[in-house]
Amino acid sequence: MSKLMRAVRAVLWSFIGLGGRRADADKRTAQVGILPLIGVALVMVLLLIAGLMALAHFAAGT
Repeated sequence: MSKLMRAVRAVLWSFIGLGGRRADADKRTAQVGILPLIGVALVMVLLLIAGLMALAHFAAGT
């Protein structure tokens, strides 16, 4: 599995709070690196915010 996919998987697991034991989380961080994890997390947060804003815009009908 590529490092980018590992980072995406680790961030998604942490978003829903199912990261597992601390040792597992440390192992995932060591495999990917901290900077790619931060980058992927920022992009996913921005996508989440944009999606929520689009949903609110659609629900308001404007």
